[in-house]
Amino acid sequence: MRVLFLTQYFFPETGATSNRVYSLAEYAQQQGHEVLVVAEKPNHPEGVIPQDFRGKAFIRRRWGPLNVLYCWVFTRPKKNALTRLAFYTSFMLSAVVGALRHASGFDIVVASSPPLFVGPAGWLIARLTGAKFVLDVRDLWPDVAIALGALRNPILAWLSRRLERFLYLRADGISAVTNSFCEHIRQVLPDERPVELVMNGTVPDIFSKENKRNEIRARLEIDHQFAVLFAGNLGLAQGLEHILEAASKLSTTHPDVLFLFLGSGPLKELLLAEAAQLGLHNIRFLPRTTLEDSAAHMAAADALIVSLGDHPIYQKFIPSKLFDCMAAGRPVLLSVDGEARSILEAANAGIYYPAENADGLAKAIIALKTDSAAAARMGQNGRRFAVAHCTREEQARIMIHFIQQILENQRA
Repeated sequence: MRVLFLTQYFFPETGATSNRVYSLAEYAQQQGHEVLVVAEKPNHPEGVIPQDFRGKAFIRRRWGPLNVLYCWVFTRPKKNALTRLAFYTSFMLSAVVGALRHASGFDIVVASSPPLFVGPAGWLIARLTGAKFVLDVRDLWPDVAIALGALRNPILAWLSRRLERFLYLRADGISAVTNSFCEHIRQVLPDERPVELVMNGTVPDIFSKENKRNEIRARLEIDHQFAVLFAGNLGLAQGLEHILEAASKLSTTHPDVLFLFLGSGPLKELLLAEAAQLGLHNIRFLPRTTLEDSAAHMAAADALIVSLGDHPIYQKFIPSKLFDCMAAGRPVLLSVDGEARSILEAANAGIYYPAENADGLAKAIIALKTDSAAAARMGQNGRRFAVAHCTREEQARIMIHFIQQILENQRA
């Protein structure tokens, strides 16, 4: 089987998208299939393409065991509605041209969305080459953009929903990361088109960094403090300001609680300014780092926060960070209701608190700090559950079996 994976974001850009596509592509290649990844030239989050990726519109490189075709994309450090539109549409066009010029003879095209524009590119590549088309749905767009207020224009919202429906109707199969997403897609489809649950997952070995705990704590000069870490994108969807409120509440009653933000994102400067305005000395902001180093920082923490904003749509989500935090063996402070909460409680791996609720977060932190034995058990439970049920390898196996079935049904 020859598989083309199409994704706007891929390594060396880090994040959940890169992790997911890499694990799917790597597993497919390990099973003896021919694999090519088509992605944009790296530029996120700075909006600048590195020098060694310039000079040609298309550059083929290897990332680990995988062949990757990096395509030109329009990008700028300062982003607004117009530059973002140019960013997405330029990759859509260059990916089609690049795939047709540099890749041929593939049996199936797997396009990972969002951005939603990756879908039309995948469909067109499949249509022009005679391949089957699978849409991999990681987020519900445009619903999320509308919920965040990023998509306010009613005409654009209507067009985006039409594009979403267009893609669902033309895909030979659709994979999605939560049961809620699968149900949403089935409600849109008029027929019994194949829809498969392929969750995100973790690589437990990467997050087994207990031997790094003391080293990182010494580097950060954390003595006997109770360290609470948020690691990842500091963006609108995460609903992070309540963490500052919780830090303010605990600064006098529990001054030995230390809050750490590890990562970057559009809200980082705002959070830094707000922390300074509140005079919070129990918060530190750490720069974005490698996955391995992030895992070491997670081991150095005493609890890990997984949060999303207070909007009903987020109850359909399972943040991929949840699986990594459980694999790290630390109790999770989760503010995402729905399927994510069900997983946490099934594993008995932490404490749920309502979204963007500073009081709930503060109380959960005090509970873990007060009962260190219970906190340790939760961390151990999460690690065991992640290893048994939440590995990326298992989810990749489900995906590859799914696309093989699509091809076999076609031949039959």
